[in-house]
Amino acid sequence: MANGSIRFERGLSSPNEVFGVDGEPFSHYRPVLEEMGRMGSGEWRRRTDRAHGWLLEKQRDLGIVPDDEIHPTDYVPRILPAADWAVLERGLAQRMLAINEWLKRLEAGRDEIVPEQVVESSALFDSSIPTRFGDVPNRQMGFDIVAVERSGRTGEWEYLVIEDNAKMPVGIEPMNILRSRTAEVLPESYAALLVRPLDGLMDTFGQVVRAASPEPDPTIAILSTGPHDQYYLDHKVFASELGAILAERHEVELDRDGSLVHKKSGRRIDIIYERIEDGRIYDDIKGLIESQARGLVDAVFAPNLGIADDKGVYPFIPEMIRTYLGEEPVLDNVETYSLAVEQDRRYVFDHFDGLVVKSRSGWGGKDVLIAPEESREDVDEFRKQVQESPVEYVAQEMIDFSTHVLCETDEAENGFVLRDAHADYRIHALAPDAQTIEVVPSAMTRVAAPGSRLVNVSSGGKMKDTWVQRRA
Repeated sequence: MANGSIRFERGLSSPNEVFGVDGEPFSHYRPVLEEMGRMGSGEWRRRTDRAHGWLLEKQRDLGIVPDDEIHPTDYVPRILPAADWAVLERGLAQRMLAINEWLKRLEAGRDEIVPEQVVESSALFDSSIPTRFGDVPNRQMGFDIVAVERSGRTGEWEYLVIEDNAKMPVGIEPMNILRSRTAEVLPESYAALLVRPLDGLMDTFGQVVRAASPEPDPTIAILSTGPHDQYYLDHKVFASELGAILAERHEVELDRDGSLVHKKSGRRIDIIYERIEDGRIYDDIKGLIESQARGLVDAVFAPNLGIADDKGVYPFIPEMIRTYLGEEPVLDNVETYSLAVEQDRRYVFDHFDGLVVKSRSGWGGKDVLIAPEESREDVDEFRKQVQESPVEYVAQEMIDFSTHVLCETDEAENGFVLRDAHADYRIHALAPDAQTIEVVPSAMTRVAAPGSRLVNVSSGGKMKDTWVQRRA
């Protein structure tokens, strides 16, 4: 490499996406590393501090006044070559189409793919309430992806889906904000690498949300639990970008006709967009489920849609693709076992110490055990927890997924130290209509804390921008 002020320290055995086994960077990362080398640690810190300040100011403009807190961010971008992106784009569009086809059949009582005991045991599906998903059940999904190095082919990757997120697909707004800042920190390499832009992303997102209602100019309500909610910044930004009402759940009510109304303004709400940590508006407002089922109000995340988020459903998505689309899956799953199925349950308890075990309805890295990396005491305790209610869990085989880098400045050398850390992708797909899936050409890359495999920010991880190249 032309500049010697960048030092890579490898602490993990997993393959790294930036540097090969010989310590040399892959060609598509050279422009980034060379630009960093030219600017040195002092200018890098000035630029990243300016980006940090801009993000804080944006939060203040939205009425959020933190103590100097923003989403923890690393500004060395992840880069996806055009050929790799083409596979991901095709595979995720295929996956979302198949999931929506399954949900329409589930609503109609014609599900022939997912075992009945999986659906009946789901904490995310209530068969006692009416279900109305509509022609496009999922309009926004987030897919968690990891890269696994192809056998014997250094620097070539196979992409696996590890989770599907229909209930709370966080990431569109952080991804949009990250792009504007990372491109300013590294403008030369951003231009040289021919990165696909995210221009108009929020306009597209708004069109997809509005398409949930038959009204020509629908009123949207972004429903929140208030400033303490970890997604409140997203709520504020969405409301601002979409021209929507931002309301807490106690600020809306049903009128005598069953329509949802914003108390303060008196406006009738056509579309609910609710993504919160705890509870649901349907639990707080009696009759709202029935109003949504009757079509008096539409919901981007309709009651019972969370079943597509259930990790117990995930193992059956490849068969949905084969059955409903007549195609082989472009992207594979990780080998997964549902403890709601007796044969899988026996296998998991026989091989518990070598598996990753997850709560079916968990999120944010909660209720996850990576057994080979935990103490004997922690594994035994989690095993007892699973034995108490096995149908609430799934297990996956351990995989050696890729690492990216976390950047630290080396002020003494006016340079940088890059350390490897496990990373995944959160890629978003949007469905403006039943036949169309638009995969957003970027991702919110999540990087685990050093030595961990849990990439969630709530588990100590960081976010970074993902640059998709227009061509190689």
